[in-house]
Amino acid sequence: MKKELAMLIGAALVLGGYTGYAESAVYELNPVVVTATRTEKELIETPANVNVITEEGIKKSGYTSTFEAVRDLTQANSHTYQEDGMSYGGMVSRIRMRGIDNGTLVMVNGVPANFMNASALGSVPLDQVEKVEVVKGSGSVLYGPQAMAGVINVITKKPDGLSKKVTGNIYGNIGNRYTGGGVNVNHAYFNAGYKQYSIADMNGVTRPYPSGTGTAMNLKDKKGNQFYVSGRLDNHFSFSYGYTQLQGKYETGKFSNFKETFDTCGKTENIYNTYSLIYNAEETGWKGSLGYNKMKIRSFYDRSYSNYYAGSIYKGNSTNIDIQKNIKINNDKDSLLFGVTYNKESLDCYRNTKTDRKMSRQDNSLTSYSLYQSFDYRFNDKYNMIFGMREYWMKKSKYMDKDFQWLPQIQGLYKLDDHSSLYFNIGKSFEQPSVSQFFSYGDSNYVINSSLKPQSSWSYELGYKYSDSIQTLSADLFYMDVKNKFFWTKTADNKNIMKNRDKWKNTGLEVNYKYKLNDSMDVSLGATLQNPKGKSGNSAWTQDTAKYILNVGANYHTKKFMADARLFSYMKREWSYYTYKGTSTYSTPPDHHLKDYFDLTLSFQYTPNQVDTFKLTGYNILNRKNQMNNYEYYTAPARYIFTYERKF
Repeated sequence: MKKELAMLIGAALVLGGYTGYAESAVYELNPVVVTATRTEKELIETPANVNVITEEGIKKSGYTSTFEAVRDLTQANSHTYQEDGMSYGGMVSRIRMRGIDNGTLVMVNGVPANFMNASALGSVPLDQVEKVEVVKGSGSVLYGPQAMAGVINVITKKPDGLSKKVTGNIYGNIGNRYTGGGVNVNHAYFNAGYKQYSIADMNGVTRPYPSGTGTAMNLKDKKGNQFYVSGRLDNHFSFSYGYTQLQGKYETGKFSNFKETFDTCGKTENIYNTYSLIYNAEETGWKGSLGYNKMKIRSFYDRSYSNYYAGSIYKGNSTNIDIQKNIKINNDKDSLLFGVTYNKESLDCYRNTKTDRKMSRQDNSLTSYSLYQSFDYRFNDKYNMIFGMREYWMKKSKYMDKDFQWLPQIQGLYKLDDHSSLYFNIGKSFEQPSVSQFFSYGDSNYVINSSLKPQSSWSYELGYKYSDSIQTLSADLFYMDVKNKFFWTKTADNKNIMKNRDKWKNTGLEVNYKYKLNDSMDVSLGATLQNPKGKSGNSAWTQDTAKYILNVGANYHTKKFMADARLFSYMKREWSYYTYKGTSTYSTPPDHHLKDYFDLTLSFQYTPNQVDTFKLTGYNILNRKNQMNNYEYYTAPARYIFTYERKF
């Protein structure tokens, strides 16, 4: 393992000799952030692990989605079915902060945009993103459930209220596996963006087992559409609307003697709508937001195949209202923040039976209320502490009794000098099961666990930050102790059911380092070393996600030319869901770990003038058959995308 790490770090330094520094780097040196404390603070004075990903940083690294950028640049675990985070029906891609599945809250401009506890990172086209703030660690005190392990806040571009001309850009993409294009329009009072793309068919997503048997799958007709608009209503009110449509098609069958036979063809369509209305009066300290998210997942099957199943439609929505007041006290040295939150989540299922094709329907909803408080007290110019608390009430629902949770948090920061600081963070988090985890999926192979309990955790974190004009460094040690962690398993009659683990914990070290070699060259290293594991009853401890996550980058930038190289890796990974013989590990002890994941991305950009940009990006340059998840779905082979962009 040490040898592999040394080789990767050495590769980064070699790449740095040929590539170099971008004028607008992936990480700002000491940006102002808002997500970690709900108030504006410089990064060096924020008592939390915060990564800031800029618009320029995303573009220069060659990413096509926010999902990819967050995964790589923050060293986050992910569970995905395609590299861009594209979902297939109920197979929803997710970001895992510190090993916690479905424990990351995704927001757009501070308004929750999650769907059924899943990280909805595809709701905004990249060209509409100004920056992304990623906060790791307990976030339930300020943001409630779903922020158990972290918060991702996608901050979009804001109309400046001054521009008299319509400006923007138009671009097109073409590659061996990816085609698309989009347009963005900027005005004094609104911004709007549209993106369309398609991904080439990918055969052989799954592999046969050594016996020559197993499940076969091909992915086909993958398409996506995104639209996003935001605007100013006046000096205090703003709004946004996002629309995302994902379409996919897949063939499934079996391997026999290493040969594929397909007897089922499934088609899926995922539609997400996000609405928000935001009030912000900085002069009075009042902020408020109203968010509404709507989801529709449709699946159906091609009857021309020998085997087909009933189709289904899932319709879900969530409503979130948040109001907060920030009061400056003690000559503006200290502040008191308090707020109230209302949330309701609903899901309906419409399913055709295979025999009579009639519609059956089940519904469910979860409603909660919260109060939260945060007191930021500055002892002197160097030392301050934040005391936080949330009181959470869950109304009685179809499958759960009413519940109350009290969540405390304490944070402290000591500023060593103008460039460095030490901090600690101790907090309690919890997460309710989403409405989908309680839900009866009609006549499908899922059953309800009415005794499912909320999962809760205590998180402990100690960190160090340094930033000057040459280098930035952040490092932290963390420990998480989780009770009743959610996990999927099988019943005696082979039905899927969600249960609680008795114990789950994770101890880790996270490091992010960037060094400016000269005015046109920098290198960066991000590494996570952790030990996520869980157990139930008298069973042995089982590893839950990858133990090592590595991101090594180098960038070179001149006035007209840019080159970027980035190597991302998962190492010493978790057990597969299937044995080499093809049997499920739900009923059989696992017999192998997932193979190490390595993805090398190279990006080159040429800007001959102020309006034209040419870019070539290569993905999976090593052409590895990386396994993306525990089901051992493969990544796409080596591929490239050529992009032309013109500003107007």
